Order: sequence, then C-alpha cells, then structure tokens
Amino acid sequence: MNSNYEHVLILEDDAVTAAHLSSTLSKHGITTVTRFESGFDVLHEVEHNKHPDLILCDLRLSDMDGLQFVRFLTETHYEGDIGFISGNDSRVLDVVQQLARSLGYSVLGGITKPVTPNQVVRLLMARPINEPEQQPHSIYSLTANQIIKGVRTGALLPYYQPKVDIVDNRVIGFESLARWRDKKTDQILSPATFIPVAERFGIISELSLTFLKAVLSDFKHFDAFDEQLTVAVNFSIDSLSDRHLPDMLLDLLREYNVSPFRIVIEVTESRLANERINVLEVLARLHLAGFRLSIDDFGTGYSSLYRLKHTPFEELKLDRSFVQDAVRDNSAKAVIRSSMQLAKELNMQVVAEGVETEAEQQLVNEMGCDVMQGFRFAKPQPIERAFNVEWPLHQVSQVESHLTGDARV
Repeated sequence: MNSNYEHVLILEDDAVTAAHLSSTLSKHGITTVTRFESGFDVLHEVEHNKHPDLILCDLRLSDMDGLQFVRFLTETHYEGDIGFISGNDSRVLDVVQQLARSLGYSVLGGITKPVTPNQVVRLLMARPINEPEQQPHSIYSLTANQIIKGVRTGALLPYYQPKVDIVDNRVIGFESLARWRDKKTDQILSPATFIPVAERFGIISELSLTFLKAVLSDFKHFDAFDEQLTVAVNFSIDSLSDRHLPDMLLDLLREYNVSPFRIVIEVTESRLANERINVLEVLARLHLAGFRLSIDDFGTGYSSLYRLKHTPFEELKLDRSFVQDAVRDNSAKAVIRSSMQLAKELNMQVVAEGVETEAEQQLVNEMGCDVMQGFRFAKPQPIERAFNVEWPLHQVSQVESHLTGDARV
C-alpha cells in the first residue's frame, strides 16, 4: 500500500493501542512514527518542531479531550491531516470530525477500539492522492474595511469544481467557490477568512453580487465547453432577504447574456432554520424566473419536511461528512437513504458532495444519487484550469478533449 505519508504522530495514552498502531503503520511504509501521551506535549511539538503529515488523536486523554485538542491545535498553524481514535459511541467521533472539518482540517475519519490493521489501512487510504492547497489553520480573518476595499479592487476570485453525472461520468455543471487573493503576498485565502466577517458587518450582499459578476464573466469559457452547463452560486440568507434580489440578478444576467436556467442558487440548510417570509418570497420569485434552487449541506441542519415541501428546491446536496462516513457507518447510510427517499418524493435531483474514493463513488451510485462532486474528480480550480481534470475513470470524449498537461496537482 502506498500511504503517501512519511511522518505520523500518535497521540494515545493507552500503551497497548499506541504500540499496535505504531507497528501497523511501520509495516505499511510509514518511515517515521512518533508517540505521545500528553496533548500539551503534542501541541508544543507541533508548534516548535517539524509538523507531521498526519496526527492520530485519541478522544480521551489524561490532560484533555479530543475536542479541546483540536481547538488548541488551531493556534499552532498545523497543516497536516487528522484522524481520530475512540472507544466511545461512533456519534461522538462524528461530532469531533465535524468540528475539525469546520476549522478547515483535512479529516481522514475515525478508528474505533479495539484497533485492527484493516481499520488503519482504510484510514490511510482515505487521503486524496491530490490534495487541495492547504490554508494555515488559524483564527486570522480579514477586516470589514479590507473586504470592502478588496471587493472593489478585484481581490475576490471564483474557483470552480465540476459536478459529474453518476451514470456516464459526464461534466454537467460546476459549483463556484469564493476565494480571496491577498495582493501583498499573492496568497489565496479560504472563504472562512472573509465570509463570516462580511455577514457580520452587513456587506455580504455587495460581496455576493460582485462575486456573481466574476462568475458571469467566465461564462464564455463554459459556453465553449458546453452551452448547457450550469454553474452553482452560494447565496447567504441575508442576501435572500432582500426582495429586490431577483430583479437585480435578472438585470445582471441580461447584461452578461446568460439565461437564468444556467444558474443554480445554493442555500445552506442550517441557515434555513432562521428563514424569514421575505426569503420564501425571494426563493419563489427566483424559481419563477427560471433559476434552479439547491439546498446545500443537507443533513447537517434542521430543515423540516414541511419546509422542503413548501420551498421550490430542485436539487438536494448531501453533506460530504455523510458521504465519506457512509462507507463504514450505518448511521450515515441511513441519512443518505432517507434523504434519497425524500428527494424522490419531491422530484429533486440529489448531488453527493465530498466523493473522494472509489468506494464512496460506488456507494453513492448504488444508493441512487444523480450527480457527484469531490476530489475524486477535481479540486476547485480557477477558470483557466477548471476544465483540466485528470479523471480516475475513462470519460466521454468531450471531457478528454479538454485535458492538458497541467491537470490536477
């Protein structure tokens, strides 16, 4: 097995489990394995010495628990992967993994005690062969003034990730994802550094409209590839509260000569819990105008069946945590099955996010999803590289004709 890891750090205060893990890792090609019993010792090690490629962390330690460790780890700027070890209920593992992902970490998954070699191998193989460019995991964020200035000077950039038909692996659309270029360092910053601030200071609508303009200006590239491709754009509930939004969007689309049916408006499920009547009105008007509506990260929030029934969504996007966990977790499979049944009853298309491995692709295929999205196909890329996808499977000739030498990195 080619694990693609050189240095793995084990944080485990049970000597037997630590020894078993260390032996298994060494047998599978890990050249450096270090073991610690104290979370504080690991934090000191990571902050002052070379970072490991992977940290395997037990959830119960003598000096802290796994949730505390993940929170403290953000202060060290650790950029590697994380996996968790637990003798607790699998749902506790899920909570810790969700926290780590929300902080921007690449989480491979969890191992339950007693640890077996097969569990370790599956965890190591969960790492994507081609990973996204990592951002330092810090609490750094832009200021409101920086965002206002940057929005007006072109710092906001769209990246694109393909959405793939599950039957024939054909690209049917893209999701646009906001990034920020720091002009002083030329570093690309994640949305976690500016979206929460824009929402908190009431400038998210200006940011969203500026971002949409950048997406619309890229449509000449999409049309050259396929004139039927759709592009998804995320909108904040705050923006969707503005009853003038449908008219503003339609004016923009006329300016760029793009039809509304080419745009998918994505709304995060958890934010719908606080929806206002204006939001329902705006969503209904967008639907009537021809925009497609998608509910994003489904399964992580608290949307009721009633809300879905009475809101004109046409697409349901399964949160990546359920997709990635469902290969080995019956609870996650149950969420996908129930979501699939709900979507079919409401005549909605289902998109599986976060598909990274062949096993995950096979699972969502067997469960009846319509579309896939994830690092198995491509990471988010700027428009000039959006079509340069190095497919893991044989694809239709239309996609192959757009491959170039600088595919995924």
